[in-house]
Parts: sequence; structure tokens; C-alpha cells
Amino acid sequence: MDKILEVKGVYFSYNGEDVLEGISFELYRDEILGIIGPNGSGKSTLLKIITGILKPKAGEVRIYTNRIGYIPQKATSFERNFPATVEEIVSLGRLKTPIYRRLNKEDYRIIDSALERVGMLVYKKKRIGELSGGQQQRVFIARAIAGNPELLVLDEPTTGIDINAQTQFYNLLGELNRDMGITIIIVSHDVSTVASEVKRLAYLDKRLHFIGKPQEFYKKVLWPLEIEELLGKE
Repeated sequence: MDKILEVKGVYFSYNGEDVLEGISFELYRDEILGIIGPNGSGKSTLLKIITGILKPKAGEVRIYTNRIGYIPQKATSFERNFPATVEEIVSLGRLKTPIYRRLNKEDYRIIDSALERVGMLVYKKKRIGELSGGQQQRVFIARAIAGNPELLVLDEPTTGIDINAQTQFYNLLGELNRDMGITIIIVSHDVSTVASEVKRLAYLDKRLHFIGKPQEFYKKVLWPLEIEELLGKE
């Protein structure tokens, strides 16, 4: 299989306290990897290291593509009157290099195509703050698509959106993976939902306690953890 990412022995600390301890795994092209774990387990920190926002204290990350889309936590927290349209938000996906160039006809064609792909083309002249959380999240997916990513990294993208919007969102990610060959890493706090949608699941709590098929997680990790909790109460 063709690797797109290698994480080798990564450590990271904040104010002298270890947040990540010896994280190692590989990601292959066309995979969808879900990362779960409790609050403060280092999930968001790991994504920031993978995308180059943070540098590890030790270890290394190798990414075999420079086409990366990243959607951080709370990317969709906009005031209603935030002065940017949907089209303007998505256009940022075309302005990475060089950042100050003018958009051309091909850029606008790609922007429209990305918005159509996520079902948001009819909203392109609306202000981003006028959309629901689920709609805003689709706009940010369109922004990532406009940059033609090979790897898409999402940090808890369904926080604050209703269950129907979550289901539609995961269906969209599946389409991007199947139809466009985009490899996806997604952090989620919703174990049952993400486990039903991903090809591999990682359980992170400072250390990587498990990575493998979701059904194996339920057998090897989730059930033993529940049993330990019950035993601890006796």
C-alpha cells in the first residue's frame, strides 16, 4: 500500500507536561482514519503537529504530499454579520500560493465546482454567518476541496451540529474519499458515529493505545474499559 503519512516516536509537551508520548503510526492513501480519546488526550495537538503548525519535542512526521487541507476546531464559529460571503471563504483555498495573486476564470470555475460538490453552490453569495453550523462546515470542506488536497485533516468537525447534519456530513466525507481519492483524518468525540464511518480507528490518550479496525476496538478496548469501570465501582 502507498503511504501518505508516517508518524514516528512523536513527543510533545505544554509547560513541561507531556501531552503526547511516543506516538507512532502510518496512514495509507485512500484511508479514512478516525482519532478518538478523552478531552485533553492530545488529539488536536497531534493534528497540529501533522499539519506543521506545531513542532514535536521529539520524533518526526513525514508527509508524502504537499496538498493538505486542514479544518481546525470551531472553524465555523461566525457571527451572523461576519463580512465574508461563502464564495469569498472558499476562494481562500485557491490563494495559498502566491497569497496575493488575483483570482482568474479557472479559479472561479474550481470554486463553483467545489461548492456544487458539497451542495452549497446556491448559497455562494450569502454571508457565511447566515448559514447553519452544518452548512458552514460544508463551506469549509469546499474551501479545502478548492485547494485540490490529497490529505484532509478535520478536528471535531461535527461539534454543535444536529444529528441529521452529522449524518449528511459523514456521507459527504465518504463521497470525497471514494470519488476523489482524498485521504482523511478526522478527530471526533462521538465514538459510535465515527467508528461506523472510518476504515481505521485510533484511541489516543497521551499514548496511542489502539489503532486498527473499528470492530477490533470494540472487542479489545471499549469492552475491557467498561468492565474496568464497573470493577472500580465495587
